[in-house]
Amino acid sequence: MAVTVQLKDIVEALEMQFDEASSYLDLDTGKVETVSQDLLSEAEESDDGEQPDLPDWQKPEWEIAKRIVSTDRFKSLPTKYDVHEWEIMREFADSVEPEKISEELQNAIHGAGAFRYFKETLRRRGIEKKWFEFREEALKQIAREWCEDEGIAWE
Repeated sequence: MAVTVQLKDIVEALEMQFDEASSYLDLDTGKVETVSQDLLSEAEESDDGEQPDLPDWQKPEWEIAKRIVSTDRFKSLPTKYDVHEWEIMREFADSVEPEKISEELQNAIHGAGAFRYFKETLRRRGIEKKWFEFREEALKQIAREWCEDEGIAWE
């Protein structure tokens, strides 16, 4: 029987992406796992599966990293490069009324410091909550499309 993944788990992983780690869906359990790039590299290079000297809190992550590199039961989730945060910001800016605020947001996302200026404009205009709702819906859509493309059931 195929596993059903919780869409919220994928969205949470998409929200928390950073360069030093990758997130995967375990196709056997439906659980989303996030593993550091360092441990994934170490697991790929480890021929005998010998565990490196790790603190206790990192040992479960090592076990997951080994399974990721040695089995086909894990599917890589979309990366931050697939999410296109700037495009989501642009779409939000286009959707905002009145037009004056939309234009401010459009101007904020161009040039150096775009993310910072965008967030400052949101805060100054009191529309942070609208942004976070818009962003979450955009991430849900990305997660739904990914699941459909991969043939994965979600709820």
